[in-house]
Amino acid sequence: MQKYLYKANAIALRGRIHKPYFQDLGEHLPAMTYAGSSCRLEFRSEGFKIGQELQYDAARTEIVAGEQDGTYTTMVTSQVFGLQVGTRLTVEEVTCRLQSVYDSRDYPERCYPRISPAGSIIRNLRIDGQEHPLAFPRAFGAGQSVYDRAAGDAGGIEGPGFYPDPIYVPDFGTIYYAEWSWVHPGEHHQQQLTMLRLALGSGLGAGVCAGIGGSDGAGWPPGN
Repeated sequence: MQKYLYKANAIALRGRIHKPYFQDLGEHLPAMTYAGSSCRLEFRSEGFKIGQELQYDAARTEIVAGEQDGTYTTMVTSQVFGLQVGTRLTVEEVTCRLQSVYDSRDYPERCYPRISPAGSIIRNLRIDGQEHPLAFPRAFGAGQSVYDRAAGDAGGIEGPGFYPDPIYVPDFGTIYYAEWSWVHPGEHHQQQLTMLRLALGSGLGAGVCAGIGGSDGAGWPPGN
């Protein structure tokens, strides 16, 4: 049996400022591991600030991948704390978390892992000082799991393809959150999660994403 496991990526923040000046923000703390490579990677930064346009207190990414008793696990985490964009938006915490688990006892009936976003959260998102409530799928809740072999794959919990209604703020822009996707409709072993995406175009023109993670694993032959 040939498996493609432990393939994962995490980025704390990326984006560009388009006005009042142009600045590529790059990718903050990118982390990646590859198929078949167990690892523990962790990166952290503190006190990032670029003018009044964007700053955060701390950011962190981590990937932990390994095998125990025939079960292959990959945990992807990307976080930003104390994020401020312009003078109008603040977020206490953005956390993206994807855990991938493949039990080799399932082979050959199942050749790809189960993936859960449990623990992903955005805390205290405020615009002009007012907190905005956010609606997350149940699968994001702590303690939720899609790994019970007896219960089946989904266990009644929502899967990727969940896109909450964005928040539109006049004279500021649009805020997207908890965008949980299959990477491709024909590849249901691969998921991507972007916890916060900002499309701003008024006083501050910018495109910023925070809390980004991806997880992937598949068996052989392709398509299984």
